[in-house]
Amino acid sequence: MPSTSTLRKAKLTVTISGDVVNKIDEIVKKRRTPRSQVMEEMLRDWLLKSQKREIEKDIEAYYLSISEKERKEDREWTRIAAEGAKRTWDD
Repeated sequence: MPSTSTLRKAKLTVTISGDVVNKIDEIVKKRRTPRSQVMEEMLRDWLLKSQKREIEKDIEAYYLSISEKERKEDREWTRIAAEGAKRTWDD
């Protein structure tokens, strides 16, 4: 993915309910930041959270799909990793 500094900005027209606009304008006033910057930060944050939720759903689906034997093996690897991490931190 190209860095954000190499991407051109696009001007959009959107319709948003008044209560949301009021909240955004409160943030704009408090932070003394342009509305477009606040909106971009909000959208970027929403996109990141949305991606995180998708990853969490995929992880949950994976663990629901594995057998009991695989779960037991996973718990054992987790125990081994935790013990190794504890030894590393205790040194």
